[in-house]
Amino acid sequence: MFNTAITIALRALSTFYAPQKPLVFSGAGAAQKLADLMIRSGQKRPLLVTDSFLLKNGMLNELISFLENEGCTVTIFDGIIPNPTFAVVEAGLKASRENSCDAVFAVGGGSAIDAAKVIASASTSHKTLTQLTGILKVDRPLLPFYVVPTTSGTGSEATNAAVISDTQTHKKKFFVDPKYIPIATAFDTGLLKSLPAPMTAATGMDALTHAIEAYTSRNRFADTDRDAAMAIKLLFEFLPTAYANGSDEHAREMVALGSFLAGCAFTKASLGYVHAISHQISAHYNTPHGLANAILLPRVLRFNKTTCAERFASLERMLSDSDETYNLSATDLSDRFIARVDALAEMVDIPVNLNDLQPQDYRSIAKDALAEARTSYAVPRVMNRNHVETILESVSSGSRDVTFA
Repeated sequence: MFNTAITIALRALSTFYAPQKPLVFSGAGAAQKLADLMIRSGQKRPLLVTDSFLLKNGMLNELISFLENEGCTVTIFDGIIPNPTFAVVEAGLKASRENSCDAVFAVGGGSAIDAAKVIASASTSHKTLTQLTGILKVDRPLLPFYVVPTTSGTGSEATNAAVISDTQTHKKKFFVDPKYIPIATAFDTGLLKSLPAPMTAATGMDALTHAIEAYTSRNRFADTDRDAAMAIKLLFEFLPTAYANGSDEHAREMVALGSFLAGCAFTKASLGYVHAISHQISAHYNTPHGLANAILLPRVLRFNKTTCAERFASLERMLSDSDETYNLSATDLSDRFIARVDALAEMVDIPVNLNDLQPQDYRSIAKDALAEARTSYAVPRVMNRNHVETILESVSSGSRDVTFA
């Protein structure tokens, strides 16, 4: 039985509130080009949302100097942490209001961008963060919002959503509204090439997860199929190079573009069980989101294989670019596609297990994951608690080749 009600609701949301792609700058110096656009648009008191690592290592010096030389008053908020909480957003909001900021300029990974989205929204709203939580709760236009992602995986620079953790419970809270999509984004290869190899791998596999889940969603559209397929092609081709040689700016740019397209695809088509389970694992153990997704992806692909054989087969034909694939069955091709995902994960040294998982948490993780998927995603095949617990056991034991009853 499919989750028909949520599929209908998501399709209506995607149709009547269709997300728009932000303007894109790319290549060397793209961050300054984006800053120049902001200034030409009339904003000269930006809140620069980032993390302390980027700031302390001087990676933002040129950008800050450029802004100041152009007459901007820059307020820096560098309190971003992985899996940001309501408390982090409140601190950024305080900085925005106290300094009369007229724009939000985010530089960082998904955590910085998600926090910046909610800061930009709350800065103009009379609502509390709790009142802004949920779907279509934004009551006023955001402060003009610009994004420079320094990782290539979250796709947050293209999405209409942010995920912020409750400070006390650490449960993930979702903020979803078309207004969260930034005006413009910049893929600055000078910043992207600084991303360490393990993060390159985890965020790249996160992007691949976005693309595959969008491509197999029951809420897919022609444009999401196009964006997701191109993202998958770019990530398979360029992620290994970006991982092995981080200074390869062309590979970095192509992986960033793949992440962006995957973000555009899942924003409209929705996600699936990889994310539903990953969010609960991160809430329990503070596991980095991209790493959890990367480890879960092969297991969920195997669960979906019977339902998604034709979809997986079409991706395998695209990636193999060989006439022989047209003589193989969809089942054979889907097996080859899953094996290809396994091989990519091994190539970029994604671990096969998570040591943190505790059997006593399986029931709670499964319950919350199933609730998230039931209310948020148009999944191609519906899981039950035993399915989720089987996946968790395989993640704990380190076996990707899991089978389902």
